[in-house]
Amino acid sequence: MLGIDVAAQDGRVDWTAVKNSGKIFAFVKATEGATVKDTAFTHHWQTMKAVGIIRGAYHFFHPHTSDPVVQAQEFLATIGKLEPGDLPPVLDIEVTDNISNKKVVIDAAKRWLAKVEETLLQQTGKAIKPIVYTYPGFWNELGNPIDFAGYPLWIAHYDKPQPNVPSTWHGEYLIHQYKGDVSGVTGVSGKADLNRFKELQKGDSGLRVKQLQQQLANIGLYTDDIDGNFSPAVEDAVSSFQSSKGLQVDGIVGIKTWVSLLWI
Repeated sequence: MLGIDVAAQDGRVDWTAVKNSGKIFAFVKATEGATVKDTAFTHHWQTMKAVGIIRGAYHFFHPHTSDPVVQAQEFLATIGKLEPGDLPPVLDIEVTDNISNKKVVIDAAKRWLAKVEETLLQQTGKAIKPIVYTYPGFWNELGNPIDFAGYPLWIAHYDKPQPNVPSTWHGEYLIHQYKGDVSGVTGVSGKADLNRFKELQKGDSGLRVKQLQQQLANIGLYTDDIDGNFSPAVEDAVSSFQSSKGLQVDGIVGIKTWVSLLWI
C-alpha cells in the first residue's frame, strides 16, 4: 500500500490526482523546531481529508535549539485535534544540532513523544502512540536506544526492497520510505518521497502482531493466546473486523484496517 510525503518546498499538490494514482495515504510537514510552521500545511491537511487520503502530519525535530515540550505544543496547536481515521503524529528525528552527548538528543525526543502521547489521550480518550521517523545510520549513531521500541517505526532507506531496521525495533517497522525527492510523482508539481506501508498477514510474527492480537481481544473478536503469531485465528478475527467496518475482507492488515483498529 503506497503513499507519499511532502512539504511546502515540494510545490503544489493535486490531492485528487494523488489518490487517483493509487496512493492511499500521505504525510505532510506541519512544523519544525518551535517557530517554523509549514506554509502549505493547512491547505494540505484540509484537502487530504476532503478527497479521502489517509492523512498524517510530521514534526521536524531540533533537539537543541528549543525546548522539546514547546516544540510538541506548537505542533499540536498547528494540527488541531486529530480525527478518527487520521494517522498518528510523527516525530522526524534525523539531526543532532551538533550535540555531542547523544543522551541529550534521546531525552529530548522522549519528552516530545511523551507530551504528544499525553495530549492525544486527553483529546481522544485513546492511547495513540506517535510514529518515529528516522534512518538507519542516524539511529545507529544514537546507539539504538531501546526506549523507543514501543513506538511504530517509519524508516527511511532508499532503493532497497526491504529496509535495514535499527536493532531498537528488532526488525519490525510500520512504513518504509523507499525513495526520496522523486520528480514526476502524479499530482505533485515538484518532488515527493515515496512510502510503502508494511502489511501484516498470516505467518507474520512479532510485536506488531502481538499488539494486533490485543486490539482484537479487546473488542471480543480474538480469544486465543496473545503470543505475537499471526495464526488462522488472527486472520479470522481480522476478517470479522473488516466486515464490521465495511472494509475489504481479506484477513490482511493493510493501512486502512490498521487505522480503523487504531480508532476503535
